Amino acid sequence: MKACFEALGNQFLAKKDKYLYIPFLKVEKIGQQILLKKILLFINNGNVKIGRPYLNNIYILAEVIGHSKEKKIIVFKKKRRKGYKLKKGHRQKMTKIKIISIVKKINGT
Repeated sequence: MKACFEALGNQFLAKKDKYLYIPFLKVEKIGQQILLKKILLFINNGNVKIGRPYLNNIYILAEVIGHSKEKKIIVFKKKRRKGYKLKKGHRQKMTKIKIISIVKKINGT
């Protein structure tokens, strides 16, 4: 069972018990469970469901493991013969999550 979901403008492929790094989520505490609702694609035993744009009755239950930063990206700007140089660095904040389960909600429950 697999599902493709959207989180803060990025798309990820989720499987049960898989760890993912997604863009930073503001959560109250580490270990909190979150529900991801923007499911784009669902695959189960060869059956494929595609959302337009999202699937309604399928959700992903995930647990927040921790927060970290990506590798530093160096931005260097220079204009030749002008004496202008500018060097900056940037580290994007990330949240590590563990996919607990992919839940298929049945109508009425």
